[in-house]
Amino acid sequence: MEALIKRNVTLFLAGKMSAVLGSSIYSFAIGLYILAETGSSLNFAITLILSTVPRILLSPVAGAFSDRWDRKKIIIISDFACAIWLIAVLLLFLFAAQDIWLLYTAAAVLSILNTFYSAAVTSAIYNMVGPDHLQKALSLNQTAVSLSAILGPVLGGVFFGIFHLTTFMLINIITFTVSGISSLLIHYNLFAEEKEETRKSSMIADLKMGVSYVKNQPFIKNLIIISIWLNFWFAIFPVAMPYLVLTIREMSSVQLGIIEGAFSVGTLAISIYLSARPEVKRKEFAIFEGIISMSIIIALLGLPNLPGLMGISNNVVFPFLIVMVLLLSATIILVNMPVMVLLQKGTPDMYRGRVMSLLETGASAMTPLGFIAFGFLLEKMPVWILMAFCGMSILTLILYHLRKRTLLQLLREADQPKKEVSAQI
Repeated sequence: MEALIKRNVTLFLAGKMSAVLGSSIYSFAIGLYILAETGSSLNFAITLILSTVPRILLSPVAGAFSDRWDRKKIIIISDFACAIWLIAVLLLFLFAAQDIWLLYTAAAVLSILNTFYSAAVTSAIYNMVGPDHLQKALSLNQTAVSLSAILGPVLGGVFFGIFHLTTFMLINIITFTVSGISSLLIHYNLFAEEKEETRKSSMIADLKMGVSYVKNQPFIKNLIIISIWLNFWFAIFPVAMPYLVLTIREMSSVQLGIIEGAFSVGTLAISIYLSARPEVKRKEFAIFEGIISMSIIIALLGLPNLPGLMGISNNVVFPFLIVMVLLLSATIILVNMPVMVLLQKGTPDMYRGRVMSLLETGASAMTPLGFIAFGFLLEKMPVWILMAFCGMSILTLILYHLRKRTLLQLLREADQPKKEVSAQI
C-alpha cells in the first residue's frame, strides 16, 4: 500500500508541476506579447479577466460534475483537451490570423478547462493518498504551484526575448501532455468510498443538494463565511503594495518585484516544510493563531506610510517589507493547510467536489470586489489607515469567534479521528 501511495504522490507531483509551470510560463509570455503588440494595459487586464472570471462562475458546476462522474477521466480529458486546444490555437496563429482576439479566446477556453481539472484534482487527492498522507500531498500540491509562480515569470521573461510566441504555445502543449500521461498512471481511487448507484438527477438538482449540504454543516458553513470575509479584506495587499512601494516610497520596479516574489518564496518554503513533517496537531490553535498573525502583519505593512516614519530610508523599508511579506505568506499556508486537511477528511466523497468548489467560488468572488473597493479608497485615504483597518477587520472576526467559542468547538470536533476508510485496490 505504501508503495502505491508513494507512486501516486510522485506521479501527481510530476504531472502537477509540469502543467502549472508550463501554464505559468505561457501566461507570462502572453501578457508580455499583448503589452508589446498593443501597448495597452487594458488589453492585458482583459486577458487576466478572461482567465479568472470563468473559474469564479463555473467552479460550482465543475464541483458538481466531479461528484457525478469519474474524477480520473475528468482530469485526463481536461489535460489532453488543453493540449489539443492549444494545438488548434497554434495552427490558427501560424496559418490563419495573429489577432489579439485569438489569444483572448485561448485564455477563456483554457480557464474553463482548468476549472474542471482543478475541481476534479482537489476532490480526488484524499482518495489518491488516504488520510495519513493527506497533508503531505496537499503541501506538495502547493509546492508545485508556488515554485511555478516563482519560475514561470523568470523563465518566461528570459525566453521571451529569444523565442517566438508559438514556442511558448508548444511548450505548454508538451507540459499538458506530460500531465495527462502522468494522470493516466495514477490510481485515483485507492481510498475511494464505495459509490452508491448513480441517480438520474440533474446538474441543477446536484448543485442544490451541495448548497443544502453546506447549509446543514455548521463547520463547513462557518469556514466558507470566514473565507469570504478574509479574502475581501486581504485584497488590500495586492492593490496597496505596488502603490506603497512605487508611488509613496518611490522605490524601483525591481524592488517591487523582489518584495512580491517573497510571497511565493514564503509559500514555497512553508509548503516544503509541511510536506516533510507529521500532520499538524491541535489544528484549531494553528488556524486561529495564523489568522491573528495575518491580521497583525497586514496592519504592520502600512507602517512605511505612517507620517512619523516617512523619513526612514528605503534601505530600511525594503528589507522590512520583504520580511513582512515572507511572514504573511507563511501564515496563510499555515492556516490554509489545516483547513484543507479538515475539509478533505470531514466531507463525504459524494459531496467533496461541490464543497471545495463552493468554498473557492465564495472566496474568489470577493477578491475582485476588494480590488475595486480598495483601488478607489487608496485615492481617498492614506495606505497605513486602510491597512490597519483591514487588519483590524480580520482580527475582529476572529476575536468574535473566540468569544463565542462555537467555531473553536466545531474545529475540535472536526479534528477528531474518523473511522478509517478501507483501501480499494
